[in-house]
Amino acid sequence: MDRFFRRPWIIVIIIAAVTVFFAAQLLKARMDNNNFRFIPDNDPARLASARTDEVFGSQIVILVGLERRGGTILDAGFLSSLRSFGEAVQTLDHVASVTSVANTDYIGGTADEILTESLVPEGFSGSADEVSVVKDRLLEWDIYRRALVSDDLGSTQIIVALDVRAEDAGSPESVALHKSIKKLALGAGFEDTRIYITGLPVISAVVNDATGADLVFLIPLVVLVVVGVLYLSFRRVGGITLPLLTVLISTVWAIGAMVLFGVKLSIITTVLPVILVAVGSAYGIHIVSHYYDDMAGKPRLDDEEHRRIVYSVLRKVRWPVFLAALTTFAGFSSLCFTAVVPIFEFGLFACIGVAAAFAVSLTLVPALIIIRGPTRSQRTIAATPAGETGIPSDDTASGAIAGFFLAISGHRRMVLATAAVFSALSLFAVSRLVIDNVLIEYFKSDTDIVQSDRFIREEFGGSKSVSVVVRGEAPGDVLRPDVLAAMDGLSTYLGESVPEVGKTMGFTDMIKRINQVFNADESPDGIRPIAEPAAPADDSSFGFGFGSVSEPAIASEEEDPAPAAATPGIGAGEPAAELDALGLAELLSRALAGSGDRNASAAEMVAELRKAVNYKGAAYYEIPVDPARYGKSNPEELKGLIGNYLALLGGNVSGYADDPLEPRSIRMEVMLKTVGQLDTDRAINAIEEYAAERFPKDVEVEIAGTALVEKSLNVLVVGSQLSSVAASLLMVFLILSIFYRSPVAGLIGLAPLAITILINFGVMGALGIKLNIGTAMVASISVGVGIDYTIHFMAAYHREYLRRVDGTDFRRRAFLTSGKAIVFNAASVGAGFAVLMLSRFNILAYLGFLIALTMFTSSFISLTVLPALLDIVKPAFIRRPMPFDATTTDTEESS
Repeated sequence: MDRFFRRPWIIVIIIAAVTVFFAAQLLKARMDNNNFRFIPDNDPARLASARTDEVFGSQIVILVGLERRGGTILDAGFLSSLRSFGEAVQTLDHVASVTSVANTDYIGGTADEILTESLVPEGFSGSADEVSVVKDRLLEWDIYRRALVSDDLGSTQIIVALDVRAEDAGSPESVALHKSIKKLALGAGFEDTRIYITGLPVISAVVNDATGADLVFLIPLVVLVVVGVLYLSFRRVGGITLPLLTVLISTVWAIGAMVLFGVKLSIITTVLPVILVAVGSAYGIHIVSHYYDDMAGKPRLDDEEHRRIVYSVLRKVRWPVFLAALTTFAGFSSLCFTAVVPIFEFGLFACIGVAAAFAVSLTLVPALIIIRGPTRSQRTIAATPAGETGIPSDDTASGAIAGFFLAISGHRRMVLATAAVFSALSLFAVSRLVIDNVLIEYFKSDTDIVQSDRFIREEFGGSKSVSVVVRGEAPGDVLRPDVLAAMDGLSTYLGESVPEVGKTMGFTDMIKRINQVFNADESPDGIRPIAEPAAPADDSSFGFGFGSVSEPAIASEEEDPAPAAATPGIGAGEPAAELDALGLAELLSRALAGSGDRNASAAEMVAELRKAVNYKGAAYYEIPVDPARYGKSNPEELKGLIGNYLALLGGNVSGYADDPLEPRSIRMEVMLKTVGQLDTDRAINAIEEYAAERFPKDVEVEIAGTALVEKSLNVLVVGSQLSSVAASLLMVFLILSIFYRSPVAGLIGLAPLAITILINFGVMGALGIKLNIGTAMVASISVGVGIDYTIHFMAAYHREYLRRVDGTDFRRRAFLTSGKAIVFNAASVGAGFAVLMLSRFNILAYLGFLIALTMFTSSFISLTVLPALLDIVKPAFIRRPMPFDATTTDTEESS
């Protein structure tokens, strides 16, 4: 040891050089908070999303909601601004398409002619007649409702599709795109309009901005808190600067290593500086605390005597500090037993930070103390100097703390009974714990992103989505009527029976619309054989993801029209027919029967009336499944009819089909109004159950999308919680068992940790704090940090038991030597973590609160339950000298 510290300046220079190297890496730090990065590359949900993106294009969108404060969106000035805004956004890099009510298309027709025109005409002036026409079009085709317009027409949504992979939704380019769109929206001239923007890239951008702001605010604050606690603890400059310097250096090393290895910062790993500042101070505090205790009451020393005291302190604390660092390392390393990427990264670099803090504490701190020399404080804290008995210094704080816990430990059975009661109550509260990783709940309720997400969920289909992909064995298989009917049935079932679903859109909507328009002049009860339709009026693109309308491909048929049954009082295909009272009564009866509800609303009755008289083809807004109804003889001919319909949509149908004429895969998008994963799971389960029961067995149904990725993350969080806690407890047990050469030591050491973890989960259940990607780390951090208190007290109890002298109470000596250090360290670490409660993120605020709570419970339990257990059990390892005792005891007595 003397040889190592013979030239302390060399140690200082080496550590300074390494610190400068890692500090230089911090300039290259980058952030990425995309959920897709949080799960492994080989995760099934991520692979399914990649397959969907490859076939149908990226599903990553930015949603812009516009809420009119007065009137409706059908205002000439507003729609003009909306059209200009869409055109400006379309010019931005990485924008694949922009869809709004101002640029989407309307498909109509007359007789055998299919017409495609703008939903809102170019020269829209806002006249009553024009507004009436647009309203009628919006009501005629349900695809616009809650996708582009709200039910009351007071709000509209712009869907900005990006040409970026899901994995890149949090990239700097995507983040910059969000800011550009927001800037354009604010400058678009939307008068009396509130703007809402959300979507995965938006959330990633907001998280990045808030995370950066948190770092700037929280790190200086936690440093100030630690400085304050250190000052109250030592009232010396050295007692503040030395532990603080240790944690700052270790933090720079850990974060610098992250950047050096190309690891991007996330909302979880950005907490690392705060945690290392709070945790890493422990080792320096123990060294400085013992140094001041050994220096108390000593006369003025020369340099050599001072060196011997420093060496004595190192010999005395190196094993407990090493053991504390090792177990803390084990606690953090247990986080590496997870597939959740940011938790793994946090655990890995937290271990590097702990190792750095330990190394710097045992090298730089003694080196600086030696360089400073035996300078004594003007204030001597030594009420009872160490004498022949070797009883440690009994200053006011140490004496008060020792007396308090000594009094409690005198009631051993009551202490254990109280611990058992709290454990039982916590176990009951754990049953109420909710496991849910809700991305939007990371933010405070008054933030723009939360309000935007709420608006999109309430007025439109929702901000989450899943894709239902139906895949056949051969090209064209998915055009069979039974396949399309099953897909359309799923859409109807989700819309009517699953409250978590806000909107469905897909391939079948377009087939149904072409079927409706093409048969607008047919009888509602049957169809004549289809004649060749006239060519479309133009080849303009239909701007809702379905592509362009192409030349007709429906083969002509020479058969005469089949006779259609006429409704009494009104002739099918006879617009001029008069409706008598009997005919009206029958129509109303048919409409009521069609609604299936005796208490049907007016809107439902109108819809059924439209079907009853085939108003604008309403009776044929369906998937053709009955050959007789369509003048066909078998389902294969219906498939041909559907193929002809698809030909009318030829060109670009990549959004919902993998081929314009004979697709093998088709897609339906399901928008979700859900917030939490539990609600989302109900929707996903409903899709899976319906698909298993209703779809033909020779087609494959696959669900993919961001909601599935969030579900996968939720599952991984639960698995990581179980594995990391089990791994951390096992490692602590093995370390203590090996160190004290007794498995009993491992079991006794686990008791305070187990109670602490149980109380933590109990508090979460009682207060409604969810187990998520942030709070899942609390238990492992509690083990990693809380074990320090158990180790230091066990070491003090063991040491003082071996050094007991007649007439002295070794328990008091154990509390004197460890109690103050444990209490002060718990206060320092707890206060440091409590700073996280001021974070902009709920997830980090809860993390800070829970870890601060566990610092209190683990330190208190280590100073109450642990001595009670040791007194009652009287384990042999306490009475048995250990190899490390010889040097420690000898150096203490010689000093």
